[in-house]
Amino acid sequence: MLFTRYLLPLITEICLSKVGCRIDTMPTNIFVHADDIVLLCPSWYAMQVLLSILEKHCVLLDLCCNIKKTVCMVFNPKDMSKVVCNSFPCFNVGGKALQFVTEFKYLGHIITCTLADDKDLHCEMCNMYIRTNTLLHRFGSCSKKVKVRLFRSYRLCMYCTV
Repeated sequence: MLFTRYLLPLITEICLSKVGCRIDTMPTNIFVHADDIVLLCPSWYAMQVLLSILEKHCVLLDLCCNIKKTVCMVFNPKDMSKVVCNSFPCFNVGGKALQFVTEFKYLGHIITCTLADDKDLHCEMCNMYIRTNTLLHRFGSCSKKVKVRLFRSYRLCMYCTV
């Protein structure tokens, strides 16, 4: 919360820039969670504008972007006939080029350029199996009722299911 408050001038300028994507009529160009920032843009030029705003505020706030953790991802439209270009010039932050990726992990979830959630679901299922086996190993001698209660208490909520 404090870091987000510290970044408020950056967040405000990006929100007011009128550059980025829209969900219905709402501008949606930045997501901030703790020290993680996601910028969304419909074009290469728009992203460069937002990165320039980011860079300006990094200088003002005496911050630096971790280039090893800062990546770019292009989401192709469903209708591939609308693809204008398949390759883009590199984005730069602080004079350093950012890497293009087809997937990355954000807040514990795997985001892919295809917007498929197969890898994320697979990862969550593996985690559930690991937790279940751990519970069975530690509480193997308990009754079935206790095991079911423990499982319901310690399993992961997968995509808001109960």
